Amino acid sequence: MFNDRRYTEDSIIKQLGLIELHGKDGSAVEAGCGCIEGKHLVMLEGLAEEGIGFSKTKKERMFYTKLSSLARDLRKSIEQDEFTFPKHGSNPGRRKFLPSGLTACEREHPDVQKKLSRCIKKLEREGRVESPVAVCRASIKCPS
Repeated sequence: MFNDRRYTEDSIIKQLGLIELHGKDGSAVEAGCGCIEGKHLVMLEGLAEEGIGFSKTKKERMFYTKLSSLARDLRKSIEQDEFTFPKHGSNPGRRKFLPSGLTACEREHPDVQKKLSRCIKKLEREGRVESPVAVCRASIKCPS
């Protein structure tokens, strides 16, 4: 009998294994393959988002939520040629409520950063939205 929960867990483990393999075998860096950010992190993010719906506990739901966010942030960091690790788990009282990797627009426009920061802070404190960063980025447009 098909178990969607077990399938999601197994698929996440496989994607993590492929990310490790391609990161170590030289294909991602030396051969210039974009499979980590173009395929494996996208799959990891999607599987983690599905895992949120299958979660049986709050702890499990939070794990998948954070994994999805981490995969998305890592992918964006690679796509933007930043190659930085997101600072997940930092103290919300001391941070600026901004995503770890800013888009080109966000870097160029401090007013967009301020709006984004206020929006993320508000949504995180309310705690009703799974991905405050995604919601805020969708609602705050870059000036042309």
